[in-house]
Amino acid sequence: MKLLANAIHGPGGSLSLPESDEASSDLAMLIEGETSGAPLDDVLARFGRSRSTYYEKLRRFRERGLEGLIAQPSGPRGQWRRPLEVVRHIVRTRLRAPERSAAEIAEELGSLGHEVSVRSVERTLSQFGLTRSRRERAT
Repeated sequence: MKLLANAIHGPGGSLSLPESDEASSDLAMLIEGETSGAPLDDVLARFGRSRSTYYEKLRRFRERGLEGLIAQPSGPRGQWRRPLEVVRHIVRTRLRAPERSAAEIAEELGSLGHEVSVRSVERTLSQFGLTRSRRERAT
């Protein structure tokens, strides 16, 4: 009998899993990998997973249970926002002193107690259309 990767198999039968449910498939893989006695390479081949993925999933399952198997989006949890006071300072500084660089503005903000990266200052200036061309920066 051919075993399907999208099912949990036991001595009393099988439990089919939805093909689109990655967490269920991961759980089935971990159950089989940890309890079946089958060579791990065979289990991984059946589920189409690498050894590193298997151990990462196992670690997350041991740390957080089923919740650890649910796919989490990578990257920031939400949009990072610069405080309005910081945005106002960046815009006001560029309008009053167009020759000041993003690095100088970021340094000034740091001395005022606002740790802002140069890239954040550049992004803010760009959002407000206050960037300078290379020619303007050279003069």
